[in-house]
Order: sequence, then structure tokens, then C-alpha cells
Amino acid sequence: MLQDNIEYSFATDIPESDYQIIVDCPFFKDWIAKARKDFAVTHIHVDSVDYFSRVHRPLFIKITATATLPDGRPVHGVVLLRGNAVGVLVVLRCEGKKYLLLVRQPRLAITEEASLEIPAGILDWSGDYRKVALSELEEEAQIKAEDSELIDLSEFWWKGMTEGFAGSCGLLDERIRLYAIERDVTPEQLKAMDGKNQTYVEENEWIRTVVLPYEEAAHKFIDGKNLIALFLYERWLESRK
Repeated sequence: MLQDNIEYSFATDIPESDYQIIVDCPFFKDWIAKARKDFAVTHIHVDSVDYFSRVHRPLFIKITATATLPDGRPVHGVVLLRGNAVGVLVVLRCEGKKYLLLVRQPRLAITEEASLEIPAGILDWSGDYRKVALSELEEEAQIKAEDSELIDLSEFWWKGMTEGFAGSCGLLDERIRLYAIERDVTPEQLKAMDGKNQTYVEENEWIRTVVLPYEEAAHKFIDGKNLIALFLYERWLESRK
């Protein structure tokens, strides 16, 4: 299959009826357009595709690309495409103390039964980072927020240079746009936010909210987006002094 002067091939277990669905996938097309600005891409082999459970639409696309730098030097071509994502650092203030609202969920990839993370999710096909950030807050953290509450940490730090933080540059195309929100809450509200369960059977998501003191939380998570969000938030706070 030849398209945009790139030759495509597909693993034998991928039905031919899916070929066009894959190459027309927005995050797949977006990655190719960006890659061709700095690399000469001649061939892409689609190794595997995972689809959303509710619709036949690509969720993850693993490829092996044949590509070189402009001067002809070859580059590593294994890429896992999933598109961009958002993450939101939720800072709660209660009686002069700060807390973080996080979520615990199983992460098989890092063999963690209860990984501690900020609310986050992949960018849907709308391409609207702020909309998805607000949706993930409501879905995962049970917090309804207004657009005006979102602090765009990525824009603050990178000034439009990038769409977000790249978590695994050697494999993933994903960039995570990071936001923060701040909320003043009562002790009763703080307690009510802790320990809420969300279950999304179709997506195999088992989520429980956790409220931890700000400094304590920072020493308990290992997820990269948490650490970067916290770093950016601290810099944002300093900029306002």
C-alpha cells in the first residue's frame, strides 16, 4: 500500500478492511506529518493495533518505520503511537495546609497494583485539551470544575514550544499537556474527597481517589507526569511572588 509517498505494510493478523481505518486515524496522520518535517520516512510496517472497546477505532498503534535523518543516517524506528494526553494536578487548601488529590489504579506495565497518579487521560478526537482535562477531573476525581480554574502549566513553562511533556522519548509519541487547579475546601469536604471509587468495566479501570498532604504525596508517587506537574506548579507559584 502506497500513500503520501510512504510504503505501508501490515501484520498478517490485521484485516485488510482495517488498513484505511489505521492510516486515517487522526493521531497516526498527525505523527506522520510531524515526523516528515525532520526525517525521511520511506516505509511503515504496522505491527499491531488495539482498539477502543466500544468503537472500532485505534487506541494504540505499534509501528516499525524505516526512516533517516536528512543526511541519510538511519534512526531507531519502533514507535508506539497513542496520541497526546492531559494530566491535572489537583491542589487542595484546607485550614492553611495544602493537599494533593490523586487517584490509585492498577498499572500492569509497571507491575503496580495501586499506582498513585494525578487525574489524566488521552486526548479524544475533539483535540480539545482543556475540555478533556475537565472531563477527566469529573470522571476520575469526581470534581466539577470551570474552564477558568485550569492553570495551563505547559503553556506557562514552554510558551507554546510544545504541546506537552514527553514521557518516553524512545518509544512513545505521546506528549502530556499538564494543568493544575487550586481549591479551598473545608475539613468535611476534604474528608469526603478521599476514598471515592470509580469503576469503568468496559475500559478495565478501577480507580480510587486519595487525598494526601502536599509534601507527603510528593515522596509517594513515581509516575513521571506527577513529578513534572509538581515541578511546573512550583515554578508557577514562584513566578507569582
